[in-house]
Amino acid sequence: MGLGSGKFQLSVGWRQANATKSYNDSTYNKNFTDLWGPRMRQSVLDVTGRYYVNRRLSVLATLPVTMNRFSLLIPPKGPLQGVREGWSVGGIGDLQLHSQATVLDPRDHPYENMIVGLGIKIPTGDWDEQRTIPNLNGNQWAKRAVYPAAVMPGDGGTGIVGTFDAFKTFRAPRILRGQSVFVSGSYLSNPRNTNGTSSIINSAGVPLTPNFLNELTNSVADAYAVQAGVSLKIPGTWNKPSLKGMRARVVGRWEGVRSHDLIGPSGGYRQPGYAMSIGPGLTWAREKDMIMVDVPLTFLRYINAERSAVPGPSNGNTPAAFNESRNLGLVAPVSVSVRYIRSF
Repeated sequence: MGLGSGKFQLSVGWRQANATKSYNDSTYNKNFTDLWGPRMRQSVLDVTGRYYVNRRLSVLATLPVTMNRFSLLIPPKGPLQGVREGWSVGGIGDLQLHSQATVLDPRDHPYENMIVGLGIKIPTGDWDEQRTIPNLNGNQWAKRAVYPAAVMPGDGGTGIVGTFDAFKTFRAPRILRGQSVFVSGSYLSNPRNTNGTSSIINSAGVPLTPNFLNELTNSVADAYAVQAGVSLKIPGTWNKPSLKGMRARVVGRWEGVRSHDLIGPSGGYRQPGYAMSIGPGLTWAREKDMIMVDVPLTFLRYINAERSAVPGPSNGNTPAAFNESRNLGLVAPVSVSVRYIRSF
């Protein structure tokens, strides 16, 4: 979280990503995108408090607040053909409680260290938000669970969270003096199988072929995130009081949802895959305040098309068949994150 001074830190962060393109594997799914016109906004504000028990041990609590939205065109049949329908989903997300400890004593190792953490995710966010939604044929309006599951405030599972952070600030050679490298990661293990919420498969409201019958509820999936980067001094700022705490960043990220969980079964409907991004950032620190801004640009994405498939067309009598070309594998091309940290 940046500054290490003070016994307590309060952090407020915001991240937003907008996705309008569907993918099969790593291929742009143009036909599905053009027909259905999906649009997903993931906007999350989080508040994190950290208390330093001593110089090596701290405890944290993070509570996110979601402001998500999803919409699509209602093709290809019925009176609403080509009409955009959407739903906003917001509310408190899943609370996370962590403890973190440094591997090395910070007093003896101020220029490099590793921090490991272990925590729990509590399902305080709603995982069964419902709206009045038509079926995938554009008719039969009914109160259904919203989709995709990524816009839900919570996932319905009590999870185990493992984290690590490591950094090194160079003192030699002279050309690297003051420059830093860092790496961090987290893994969320969700042992729960499914959360009982009707998936998009069940919410389709059309007859289904047998291969879909084990995907009628949403899965509670494992997720992971890894990032690595460099933090660089900006020339010409060291002798300016208001700018000497400013540093440029370049950060690479790898984020994803697992096809199979580390612990427990992996049934139900999920949309596994990953995205890799890299982008510029900036940090500014002065006394007890710090601001961080990052703009990662996605350069590689993969969606497990088979597990993300949406039922193919149905005429109301013939069951909707398996169709890999119809999925909601949406990946944002860019995201923006901003964080403010205050030490007390």
